[in-house]
Formats: sequence, structure tokens, C-alpha cells
Amino acid sequence: MDTTLLNKPQVDSWESLLLRSAAQISLSAPQYEKIKTRYENLQNILDATTDPLLQGAHIFIQGSIGLGTTLKPVPYAVNEMATIDADAIVLLPNAANASADQVLEAIEQRFRAGSRVGQPIKPLRRGVRIVYGDENPGFHIDITPARVVAGNTDQKGLGKLQVPDRETGWKASSPREYCNWLGEIAELKVITETHSFALDSSSRADTALAKSTQDPVPDYGEYMDSNPLKAAIKLLKRHRDVWAIANRKESIRPISAIITTLATHAYEEIARESAHRPLRPIEAMIEIVRRMPDFIDPIPAGYAVFNPKDDGENFAEKWNRPNGEGSKYRDAFYVWHARAVVDMKLGLEDFGKAETFENAMNEQFGVSKAFVNDAIKKLPADWTLPGRKAGVTLNSISYAIFAGAAAASSASQAAIKPVDRLG
Repeated sequence: MDTTLLNKPQVDSWESLLLRSAAQISLSAPQYEKIKTRYENLQNILDATTDPLLQGAHIFIQGSIGLGTTLKPVPYAVNEMATIDADAIVLLPNAANASADQVLEAIEQRFRAGSRVGQPIKPLRRGVRIVYGDENPGFHIDITPARVVAGNTDQKGLGKLQVPDRETGWKASSPREYCNWLGEIAELKVITETHSFALDSSSRADTALAKSTQDPVPDYGEYMDSNPLKAAIKLLKRHRDVWAIANRKESIRPISAIITTLATHAYEEIARESAHRPLRPIEAMIEIVRRMPDFIDPIPAGYAVFNPKDDGENFAEKWNRPNGEGSKYRDAFYVWHARAVVDMKLGLEDFGKAETFENAMNEQFGVSKAFVNDAIKKLPADWTLPGRKAGVTLNSISYAIFAGAAAASSASQAAIKPVDRLG
């Protein structure tokens, strides 16, 4: 573990700015509540079905909403990257003998008939997408049907499941077990030094048909409770999106499941090591990024980033596609990751001027220069500022401005000639 960064004069202020940036790119409370309301309506749509295949379904969240790592889109993103992404699983108790195509067709017909949105329902490879384009920013919910595997008697989504794929049939998936795994790892405490930064609260019918059931969305406060792991994942996902847009790699950018899985494995290792050497949050985040590739597994087919609760689910399966297609996804990950390792230390370098550093933060993390400027103004006055050389503090800048003004005043006074006596 690299301990030299602790000697950097900007370490306090950079830690503060990174954690504030993670909160800034998170959803606002109104945005989160809007998604929650739309998600809750999925049950009403399913309850209107008369299709036996869909009756008695259980709905639960998966993906970034369930993991607490959903982001606002990059301000200048376009098309799908300009929308907030939410995911839901519809677990079907009556799909044991159905084909993947039958289930996908049933789900698509039900949501086409029951959704009241301006844009048409979009078929996906493993489900459908409902786009709520009337919101700003827009958002969508990807709905994936699922069934339990043989021998799994749980009907709330625990254990191993299968999801339908339009090209390959039923595929292994364990989204709820994965979500629980990340939650358990996130609860591991990185033992920190006594000097650490914490965000303040300001930045945080009677019928015979079987009805569907639904799990609630986590509370907004739980979503905003970012420990170093969740803060790092949010920052990495935002950095990935900014990088992809700048380099025109949107279609092959590293998927969130890979980033999240690798970061969580790294965090688990770091948390256990911190029992022997306490860390700062900034150290933990930098180490998370650096260690991510250590948890990519070589397999006969190429590469794997397995769901740690279901080795039948390889999040990196696109990396193994033939005819050079897989290498595009794989190379994109490694090129992006190399950039992320550098940029996670951005504020520990000397950019010479405040504006130059603000531009760098905007270009790499997609946060506005106004936000960076405002966040820096809230730092303790005697801390070296992020992106500046040792000794450049709010105090030193204020003194320089005062001294410059005083010098200018003295010079102007000296230039005034005495008035000759009259007469």
C-alpha cells in the first residue's frame, strides 16, 4: 500500500472534495422519490394481468438502486446516457416450464398494455425498458423477469435464479444474493485514523387471481449514507461515463457490474488489512481503484468477473466474444482503469492555478467548476487547497489579496502630489 500520499500537503482537502463530489453526483431527494413512485406502480401494472404466467409475481429492485450507487447523468450526456438508470426483477412463480421467449413476450405485452408513458416500451435482450422521458433528467426502469432454479423454494428472490435471454435461452443470475453480498462487505468498517472527514447532513379487489407482491425501495437516507466503498463506486462510475463520452467509447464502456464487483472485492481486502494499519478514507478509495484488476479471473474462455454468489454469472462475458469483439470491451476497461488510477489522485498534484484545477475536475469527474469553487471555499482556512502547491490556503490567498490591495493603495497615495499653497 502506497503511504507516500499521506505526506502530500493536499491530502486533507482532496479527501474532503472527493467525498463532497460523491454526494454531489448522487440523486437528489426529489429525483429519488420520483423513481420510487414509478417503481411502486409496477405492481399495479402486473396486478391487472389475467395471464397465468405472470400471476403471483414478486417484484424487487436490483442494480444500482438496490446497491445505493445510482448517479445523476453527466450534464452533457446524450441519448441513454442522459437518463437515470433503475432496474427491477419480476420473479415469476409459474414460469418453471415456460421458455425464455414465452416469458419475454408475456412481460412485453403486459407492460405495453399497462404503462402510460409517452415513449414505447423498448424490448431488451433480457427484458423490457420503460422510458419516462417527461422527467428532467429523464430516467428509465429496466424490467427483467426471472424464475427460481430447480431446488430453490424461495419465492422472494433469494438463492439462484434464471433470467430469460433472447439469444441463449435461460441464463444464471443471482441479483438478490449479489446485492446482499455488497451490503455485507460495505458494512465492514475500514479502521480509520482519528483525523477523517465526514459529510454534513446538507450534502446527503376480491379476486381469485394471485396478486403480485413488491419489496420497497431503500430510504433516501440509506442511499446517501456513503462509506468509502460506495463513494468510490459512485466516483468511478461517473469517471467512467465522462471518459466514455470524451473518447467516444459509450457502447463499449466498462459495465457497472464489473466496476462494482471489482471495487467491492478490493474494499473487503483493504478493510481487513486496516485492522493492522488504520487508513484514511482517501487512502481506502485510492487503494480500491488500484487493486481492482487483481480480482479478474482467467478462465479457459478468456476472462471472468464472477458474481461472487453465483459462478454461473460472468459479468465480463462480453470480453470473451470472438472475432476481436471481446478485446474491444476488455481493452476499454484497462485503458479507462489506468486513467482512473491517475485521476483518483488528481487533487494531490499542483495545477498552479485554481481555474486549471477546476477545469481538470470538470473534465475527469463531470462536476461543475462552480461546485468545485464552492466546495473549496468551505474548507478549513489553514488547509493546503486541492490541486495547489504546499502552503496555498484560503488564508494565504486572502492575505495575498489584502496585501496586494494595500500595496496598490500605498502606491496610489504616493503618486498624489501635494497641493501648492494658494496665494
